Amino acid sequence: MSWRDIAHKDINDAGRSKSIWLLVGILLVLSLGYAYVHQYLGDETFEAFVNGLAGVMALVVPLLAIMLGYKSIVHERTSGSLLLTLSLPHDRRDLAVGTFVGRAVVLLVPTLVALVLAGGFGVVLYGTEGLAMYPWFLLATVLFGLSFVGIAVGLSMSTTRDRWITFGALGGYLLLVNFWGLLHTMTLLILHRFDGTVLLPQNLPEWAYLYRLLEPGQSYYRLLEVGFDGQLASLYLREGAPFYVDWWMGVLLLVLWAVVPMLFGYRRFVRQDI
Repeated sequence: MSWRDIAHKDINDAGRSKSIWLLVGILLVLSLGYAYVHQYLGDETFEAFVNGLAGVMALVVPLLAIMLGYKSIVHERTSGSLLLTLSLPHDRRDLAVGTFVGRAVVLLVPTLVALVLAGGFGVVLYGTEGLAMYPWFLLATVLFGLSFVGIAVGLSMSTTRDRWITFGALGGYLLLVNFWGLLHTMTLLILHRFDGTVLLPQNLPEWAYLYRLLEPGQSYYRLLEVGFDGQLASLYLREGAPFYVDWWMGVLLLVLWAVVPMLFGYRRFVRQDI
């Protein structure tokens, strides 16, 4: 018995959950729906379609990942089923890893299916220029999804208080998806005595590029710039941008967003009573 058994159980339970089938439906509707409406919203090219679809995923994938993971372990603790799980030949590390893997599979399989179908629809509507890099878009989306699964499961291990976890999940989503750019702007203005010229790309301090790239969505967009010539992360491509905001930094930051919250949550988890 190992983390694989816990992940397998998580996936099997998900297959019987109406909420998961609702998740599949939401992803299909959003992906295929965007593939159709893009022709009214932007340039009718495949690259422009992928850039637009990435914007949709940047909002939806974090929300779904947090919903799937933020009560994944604390629910077992409060319901008492965790005692049964750990009475079997599992330890807490198996539970943490298995839960992460299971929730990741539950999120990413429907996401990839929806994106593959949307990509096929996009080829029909917008042509094949840029299609060769579509697998890179899928890989970037996988890394992006994993980062938020790690955040959610790590949060679920960190405390047994439902209210704290709920506020943490909501606050984490708002900060990392909606308000990081505002936090970045306010930090620069405060440090430079509200001199607005510091916000101009040519005046940004080098550390500010990395600070902005710390947002998971920005790291996601930075990866997409490797395969698609869009404007999602053009800040990091301009002359004067430091070398360490290249695409590999996007990969590194997304991995860290997946791993660090898990380690922090696990450290608290092993110190707490069940």
